[in-house]
This record gives sequence, structure tokens and C-alpha cells, in this order.
Amino acid sequence: MPAVCSSTSPRPEPMIRSDSASLLGEPLGLPPSLWADTAIAAPALAALSGPQVADVLIIGAGFTGLSAAIHLAEAGLNCIVVDAAQPGWGASGRNNGQVIAGLKQDPEVIEQLFPGEAGRRLVQFGDQAPDEVFRLIARHGIPCAARQQGWIQPACTRAGIKAVRARCASWQQRGVNAQLLEGEHLHGLLGTRGYSLGWIDPRGGSLQPLSYARGLAHVALQLGVRIHAPTKVDTLRSEQGKWLASTATGQVSSQQVIVATGAYAEQLVPGLRTSFVPVRTAQIATEPLPAAMQAAILPLGQVASDTRQLLTSFRLSPDGRLVMGGSGATAGLDHSRIVPSLQRVGEQLFGPLGRLQWAYQWSGYFAVTTDHLPHVHEPARQLHIAVGCNGRGIAISTALGKQLANRVLGLSADELQVPVSSIKSIAFHRLRGLGVRAATFYKRLQDRLD
Repeated sequence: MPAVCSSTSPRPEPMIRSDSASLLGEPLGLPPSLWADTAIAAPALAALSGPQVADVLIIGAGFTGLSAAIHLAEAGLNCIVVDAAQPGWGASGRNNGQVIAGLKQDPEVIEQLFPGEAGRRLVQFGDQAPDEVFRLIARHGIPCAARQQGWIQPACTRAGIKAVRARCASWQQRGVNAQLLEGEHLHGLLGTRGYSLGWIDPRGGSLQPLSYARGLAHVALQLGVRIHAPTKVDTLRSEQGKWLASTATGQVSSQQVIVATGAYAEQLVPGLRTSFVPVRTAQIATEPLPAAMQAAILPLGQVASDTRQLLTSFRLSPDGRLVMGGSGATAGLDHSRIVPSLQRVGEQLFGPLGRLQWAYQWSGYFAVTTDHLPHVHEPARQLHIAVGCNGRGIAISTALGKQLANRVLGLSADELQVPVSSIKSIAFHRLRGLGVRAATFYKRLQDRLD
């Protein structure tokens, strides 16, 4: 069995407790969505029962946790995955389904924040993340309508035009076959005349996100991973070199723990919940479009997200619907104010092609960090955490899962592509609702005035 890593210095053995009865106020049943109605079948799972032992316990069955489980199982480790709801219940199964390369920060910014080799590795991490997704899908034959046809970022404002030109040039200098798109060429690829300039990144693509999450779970089960859901971890403590996780129906003893709960972290690890802001954004989808509209909108199979501060993403679903996301955010469960904005943008962009009949609306939380970068934490010996995909969760989460698996398998912290950092709480986190509302208002104003 491969060796597991250990800390180079002694650390206290904390008692970690989750004392919240729900996940950010959401019921644990699968929320209705287009993806829920069209996904592959979920695996048959049962709650944890009695005492169990594993090399690694993974808390959270989203992209990060399941990716980590697969890579660890392939290396021969015995893994247990637990989830308070079910695989793909959170942001993993509720996003727009776009696989995007890079991080929210541009390469030059990252290299300024992390000079030298650390910055180079972090840029490389974002560069390679989509390929991690599509290789994993191809290797295991996951049926999730995956297409790596490219991602288009059209510009909306003067600042957006400047950013698009710089971003395209930056990635070209790093060997990516990115291209600027202008005028009729752009209009033909998008199916709308709503933008004048954009760029295309061939690394990007799309998939059915809930099918991908469930497919990862099926693969993990086939590799011998034990997945238990619904199973919420109530307490997590380190005792005599082992981690003990207690649930309402059982207990897991493991050498190492990976926490991959994303925006739904709650209070299980001290300080984690207040180290990021859970931001809720919405998705909407039409009825299947007429054949002529399907042929006109993103006809070559790309997906798109524009440069608005409150960005709008759009794509066609595998069954020929227009799916749009973004255009607003909230800190609460109610997304009713976001949906009309999305529908208006949809009508502006694609209304000239024909009538749009909206059939679905749904939303979910994703984790936003203050630096808009993913974070890896190790607050205690053999406890590994990843959080903060900042809206690029499919590629980044999948790649983070592999990073955490490599760390468990013995890769040193200095060799990780994402640097290990301490957990830092955001000041006045309890006022995050006001902060999200203020930021949304300010960003909407920027989009109108710039």
C-alpha cells in the first residue's frame, strides 16, 4: 500500500464539531433543475452504519471529493466518502456545465502574487485543469455529454474589450492556441449580434454536470470506494494518530481526512466557513428550441461566458435548450430577483432568432474567496481541505481532487500546484449578506457605466 504523508512538525489534535442541523438552510433533497430531470441514474447508496475503518475519509461527494477518491483508489488506498445529501447535490450538480481553463485571476496577477516557481505552478494548474476533466471522463467512459469544443468569452464593456485582448495575448504567449474573434466571425459562432469582440479558448468545453458527478460516483464505487449518503459528519477528532468521524449512525476511523464540502462547509472545521463567502447564483433553461434556433446558437458546440462584472453564461444543453446562468447573486435562498435579469439578457441576445419559452430555474451556492483563488489548507496533521473554485468549479474542483490525492500519497506541500495556506476568517463575515448585496449593486452599476 502506498505510504501516506505526515506533517513535519507536531500539531495539536483538535476536536472538530458540526452543530448545524442543515446545509445553509437548504433541505437535503435534490433541488429541481434541468440537470436533475435529465441526468444519468444516481447510484444506490445507504447511510453509514456502525464502525468502519479506512485509509482515507473524504467528506463531500462533489467533484473534488469524488476525484480524490478515484485517484486514491487507483493507487490502492481504501477510501470512504460520506455526503450529507448525495453525490452532486451542491454546486457540482447545479452549475451551467461549462469547463473553463485558468483561474479567475489572470496569469500575470497570479505570478505577481506568487513570484517564481509557485506562481508558475499555480498558472499551470489552471491551464491543465480542463484536460484533467476530459481525460478522466474518457478513461472511465462517463456518460455525461462531454464536449471539448472550446470556450468563448465575449466582451461587454470598454474594460471588457481591453481584458479580452490582454487575456487572449497572455495565453497565446503561454502556448495556447487562443484566437481573437471579431464582427461576423464572432456573431456566427455565438448566434447573436450582442457582442463585437471576444476570444476563444480551445481548452474549454461542456458537460452535463450532475451526470458527471453521478458518473464519478459510479466509477469510485467500481474501484472499491465506499460511498455513504445521506451521512452527515457531526464531529471529527484526532486521537492517537487517527481521525475519528462520528455520524448519527456510525463512526469512521481513518489515517487521513479530506474535507471537500465546498460552499456548504458549515462548522465542521473551525474557521473554514468564515474563510470564504457562499454566494448564490441562478441558472435558467428554455424548452427545447426549434431546429433552426439550435442551428444558429453556438452552432459549433462551444460555450460562452461574457466579461460583465455580473457575468452571463450561455450554452445549449444536450437536448437542445438554451441554458443561461449568472447575471446576479444573493447571499440567501431566494433567487427570484436574479431570474428576471437572466431572462431579459436571454431575450436581448437571442430573442431576434425566435421565441424563448423558459421552462426551468434553479440556484445554488458556490464559494468565493477574497483573492478569487482556490485554497488548500492543512489545519491539523493529515487533515486536507480544498475550497474556493470561485465559479469555475468543474475543472478546478476535479483538478483539486487530484492534487489532494497526490498530497495524501506523499507529495510534499512544496510540490503541490496549489500552495498550502492557513485558514483566515473574513472580517465581519456575519454581515456577508449585506456585502453580497452591496457588491452586486456596485457590479451592476459598473456594467451599465463602463
